[in-house]
Amino acid sequence: MKEKIRNRLNLSEDVYEAIKRRLGDKDLKPGTRIKEEQLAEELGVSRTPVREAINKLEREGLVEIIPRYGTFVANLFPEDVEEIYDLRGVLEGLAIRLSFLKLDKEKFHEKLLEIAEFHRKCKSYVEKGNFEPFIKADIALHNFLVVSSQNSRLIQIMNNLNAQIQLGRMESFSVPGRARKSLKEHEEIINAMLQGDVNNAEKSIRKHCMNIKKNVLHFLKTRHK
Repeated sequence: MKEKIRNRLNLSEDVYEAIKRRLGDKDLKPGTRIKEEQLAEELGVSRTPVREAINKLEREGLVEIIPRYGTFVANLFPEDVEEIYDLRGVLEGLAIRLSFLKLDKEKFHEKLLEIAEFHRKCKSYVEKGNFEPFIKADIALHNFLVVSSQNSRLIQIMNNLNAQIQLGRMESFSVPGRARKSLKEHEEIINAMLQGDVNNAEKSIRKHCMNIKKNVLHFLKTRHK
């Protein structure tokens, strides 16, 4: 569904966030040309805030502007993937440890059960090759882990990484069987946390991030053959 910008008070920031969320989607995969006019029309804004957003995304390394050729979603390279997912595994493992120390156990447990139910409902969609519900569940779980840490600097670092993670998300799920394996890995993480087993939960999230890294690297290798 095409997103329209409703809030005009923070127009530039809202347009920036809207475009950033789309990076990595089927229409804005790494290497895809960005059409400012089309984006502006879809978001219901002029081209000025779109151009401002693209300039900001370029500074963050998410967009590449090539003079006389156009603007493109940044490509992912193996060294990028190595750094992104190594860092993600460490930070999300730390987030889990912090969440056990800081959160109200009853509310924490309640939210985990909600996420577990969300994942349960995704199974039938994944079996049919519809990954969109699972992608939402994937984002919900990882965001919950990070926010639950209540560590503002960790949250900020992960916010910066998330757009780069998004660039590889669709590529990862395009590999046959990966979505099903990822769903199982999520269940292991959630179950360990529900059982209060912080060591196993941290181990599971790190293993999950390493498996994603291997998968994205495999995709990049086969794409360039």
